[in-house]
Amino acid sequence: MTESAALFQRQAEGSPIFTKVQTRRGFEYIYEQISGAVAEGQLKPGDRLPAEREMAQIFGIARQSVREALRALEASGLVESRLGVTGGVFIRTGDPTVVSRAMTNLASLGGLSHASVLEARIILTSDIIRMACERATEEDFQKLDEDITFTEQQSKTEAGLERTAQIMEFYHILASATHNEVLVMLTDSLSQIVYLRLNRAGPKPSKDIGKVRRRILNHLRARDADKAIAEISRHLKRLEKVLVEAEKAKELELDASS
Repeated sequence: MTESAALFQRQAEGSPIFTKVQTRRGFEYIYEQISGAVAEGQLKPGDRLPAEREMAQIFGIARQSVREALRALEASGLVESRLGVTGGVFIRTGDPTVVSRAMTNLASLGGLSHASVLEARIILTSDIIRMACERATEEDFQKLDEDITFTEQQSKTEAGLERTAQIMEFYHILASATHNEVLVMLTDSLSQIVYLRLNRAGPKPSKDIGKVRRRILNHLRARDADKAIAEISRHLKRLEKVLVEAEKAKELELDASS
């Protein structure tokens, strides 16, 4: 037995970390045990999992089920595969994009309503603005100013993936002005959902987005959270209305062509 395999069979309060599979869908059982061990701190970022053959012995299950479990764990962002002599499957360092992917998938599958996403964006952005008014530095304001200038230049072009991504960057910079990485992560997650909807529906770009953001920045510089919140809330509601109309038009277009 290798050192890594022995590590995962060590005793933890009198019981091994892993136990043999007792269910018919073995790969799900493996997934739950490994993710549970990470949640409880028994497995930490950088820990190497045993080789596939050894894991099959530990769990008492076929190697195919081990492969399926590892693929699911990697897809969820919990583990990563590394090549080479010192390679293998390792517990990953925390990846905030995992949250974004999960929320995007839920939204794509209809698990999150557009109304709920809009409501969450307004609430989250309002709190971010209040915090930014307290914490933002001149450097933060300068980054917002530069982003708005670039957006104003982009507004003269047609809509596209690059332009849409740039439009969403504003919210990332705004959240960063709170100097709270969790708020940045949550903002990016919600922005990704809107980003995908914008690309699918392809609504006509707003020509005054730069002016709206310039007003928001002016309110932020004045540390006037209430006016900044009122401005961005109106903008988010208007964007949602435009998106819904564009999605309906796209749906009618697809129905007509089918």
